[in-house]
Amino acid sequence: MNRSYLRGSFLWISLLTGLCSPDSTVAAPDQKPTDKVFVGYLFGQPRKINFRLYTHLCHAFVTADAEGNLKSSRSVPNRELVSDAHKAGVKVLVSLGGWGWDEQFASIVSKPEAEERYAKSVIDLVDQYDYDGIDFDWEYPDNKQEVAGFERLSRRFRKDLDALGVRKGRPMFLTMAATSHPGTLRWLDKNFLLETMDWVNVMTYDFTGDWTNYAGHHSPLFASSKQPKGNAHSTESTMKYLVEERGLPANRLAVGVPLYGRGFAVAEPYASTEGIAKSRIPQGEYSNLHKLLNQQGWARRWDDETKNPWLISPDHSIVIGYDDAESITIKTDWLLKQGFRGIFFWQIAGDRLPDGTNPLQEAARKAWDQDTRTGGK
Repeated sequence: MNRSYLRGSFLWISLLTGLCSPDSTVAAPDQKPTDKVFVGYLFGQPRKINFRLYTHLCHAFVTADAEGNLKSSRSVPNRELVSDAHKAGVKVLVSLGGWGWDEQFASIVSKPEAEERYAKSVIDLVDQYDYDGIDFDWEYPDNKQEVAGFERLSRRFRKDLDALGVRKGRPMFLTMAATSHPGTLRWLDKNFLLETMDWVNVMTYDFTGDWTNYAGHHSPLFASSKQPKGNAHSTESTMKYLVEERGLPANRLAVGVPLYGRGFAVAEPYASTEGIAKSRIPQGEYSNLHKLLNQQGWARRWDDETKNPWLISPDHSIVIGYDDAESITIKTDWLLKQGFRGIFFWQIAGDRLPDGTNPLQEAARKAWDQDTRTGGK
């Protein structure tokens, strides 16, 4: 889901499963609830999870070989995690694939026997470990044949999950997360998405990185006038494209927030990176950026156009764009006022501090709770 973990490049999709909030009435399996959602991706071994923050967790990742055989992992699946989450009123979705496994998916859907083996094994895993749905993270279908395979497999998951939900007496959900890049989003068919997905998680981050030629913020809420022409991408522009140009209902879209930053070896934000040698940038999880700011003399600078902060190194050789409690509160207020389904985070350990708090997710949850209590007023 995030290239700082899995591979660096521009991003696209990951499917996520949706359900209503823990306090809401369970809908029939053939219905798609529209309650607001607060979702966290769990990558790796579960440790000290603040379950009170979430309506849903997305457990990443289950992988497979080219013949559709699931591969074992030390962390996924995990029955104890699902049980603990359910006791806290939190739903858990199993994530399939992730960045870098696109070739395996393409191979699986090219062979009917492999596709059948894979689909059956995934549903069996969901059933056996009591997950609440599937998060299908194929990044990305690259041609018409792969798109057809993606849609076919998604429809199979939808049908089998609905049948499983009838048997279990609760809804089972399928959602997808989409890239923030309109060029990659164009192949997605609106009717297919509305037919199969409970909601779409939009990965509104990684707009910039070591693949871009300027030091832009990687998760801006709004575009900056300092961005080069033709690069004015932002959370707002991506979500506006999906709603206004692609016609997707706002309440079927969730907005992604990263718990990490991206840095550049330049003196100022938005400076050109052309011809600048790659240098070692401090690791970008918020838990580490917090130490840079509070213990190592880095300076925080607010970008009032994008509504995000920057960190500037003491010697002015590095700038890091990131989100903090202030920017995430603003993003959360904004996305809820726009009528979007909710918010999701990659990945939940990113802002875990030694005192056991998750300050960024806690700030978002506070704003989310305030909105849901007042009905957005």
